[in-house]
Amino acid sequence: MPNIETPEQPSTSEHSSENWQRSSIWALLPLLIKAVVQWAGAIIGGAYLSFSKSFEAYFPYLLAGLVVLIVGSAVLNWRYTRFRVTAQGIELRRGLLHKEHLQLAKSRIQELQVQQPFYFRPLHLYAVSLDSAGSQQQEFYLTGLTSQQLALLQGGEQVDHSAPSTPFFRIWLATLYNKHLWLPLLAVFGAVQSQLNGDLFKSLWAQGRELLQQSGLQQSFELQLVAGLGVLLLVGLALLLMTLIWLYPQHFVRDDRQLQLVQGTLLKKSQRIQTKRVQMLTISQPWLARWLGHFSLVFHGFANSQERKSKFVLLGQTMADIDQQLGAQQLVRLSDVRQMSLQQYAPAYFQRLLVVWSCIFLVAAVLLGLLLLVIWQTNIVAISPTSAALSVTVLLVVGFWQLADWWAYRRWHGFLVQDQVLYLWHGGIGQHWQVLPLQQVQKVQLTQSLFFRRQQLVQVQFSTANGTVTLAALPNQQAQELYTQLLALLYRK
Repeated sequence: MPNIETPEQPSTSEHSSENWQRSSIWALLPLLIKAVVQWAGAIIGGAYLSFSKSFEAYFPYLLAGLVVLIVGSAVLNWRYTRFRVTAQGIELRRGLLHKEHLQLAKSRIQELQVQQPFYFRPLHLYAVSLDSAGSQQQEFYLTGLTSQQLALLQGGEQVDHSAPSTPFFRIWLATLYNKHLWLPLLAVFGAVQSQLNGDLFKSLWAQGRELLQQSGLQQSFELQLVAGLGVLLLVGLALLLMTLIWLYPQHFVRDDRQLQLVQGTLLKKSQRIQTKRVQMLTISQPWLARWLGHFSLVFHGFANSQERKSKFVLLGQTMADIDQQLGAQQLVRLSDVRQMSLQQYAPAYFQRLLVVWSCIFLVAAVLLGLLLLVIWQTNIVAISPTSAALSVTVLLVVGFWQLADWWAYRRWHGFLVQDQVLYLWHGGIGQHWQVLPLQQVQKVQLTQSLFFRRQQLVQVQFSTANGTVTLAALPNQQAQELYTQLLALLYRK
């Protein structure tokens, strides 16, 4: 099974951690790409001037100047970026005119991510990013590192990659029911469509429709079925390629100090986080995953900013896998928590949800009816009875789906505080668990709206550096007791 190779411990004679080092000369490849992006404005301006007859004679000089600027910027970036590892931590120097000297203590290293792009794999080179606690941005990013240099940054730690990968079929299925995994697919589709000027699909559709009309097969059910299966096959193939490139194989290993996740075949990526830095866990099981018996487990670490959070996701996990990971984190297994007596929200909260969603559904139905009526009377757009019936059917399906989800949420939900750990279960058509050690809470907030005040209910929100957990509706006394318990715990900490 393919893995990111664990670099061997370098000998002192080959590399001294106290000496300043720079990355491999092959680091110029990504640095050239970075320089092109940085000087994109100059490149676009030069391309625009090249079409002008006034500057046509100067085009060779302009082109030579841009090449020297880009190549020189990349070379200087590589030449004047150096690092070293000392007993105190990691130091980085970069810049020729504007010099910068960064120092990062080992105790402050929050997260270390190792990437090995496909163009670095034959060369056995790596790219590394380091983040520290309390920062708002990424401090260190070094590319083109050798195995020995990577071992220096990692402190010579050896990580066992003997753990088997999650089966490919389960990871591929995870691309179907995890919405965030569809974003790369949509991005690729949008990029292809934009490169083809957005007219290729329309022209192909028009030509195919005209051909079907001429052959008299436009209303053929068999042909429509084959076309639908063809579209599904293309989507499945795209998800298959995405799985191979970004997600498979998926190796997750842990020891007493850290967790490590390795994913991807073509774009291989390694993420690390210290075990003590895990602030909360999220277990998701969308409605399709419930039929398959699969889960997604998210480890939330320290967040350096609101835009980029430190977390990684284990896809295609079974109940046994989830129980094993929770047990390793010294938490109650999920199968045991589900058997415990969970506290539920006040019924008034769900009655309010029913009223709110009913009003939204009625307003949407009235607006859709008025829109169809206006279109039919003014004949602005030709609309057939089939299209109108389809619109109404879609609205009804969405409404009944939301109603079914609300009913399932009301029946299957609850929370439990066990050994200073909060376990929150949001049931429904899909299931969502949040596991929060209370010592990781940085802020607790009690919210009481006008409706809650009348019902003597309180909404309790626990905030960590990497997310929030909300108890939607608790009685006043119960919320105050939980608040007091948390304050006592934080005071002792």
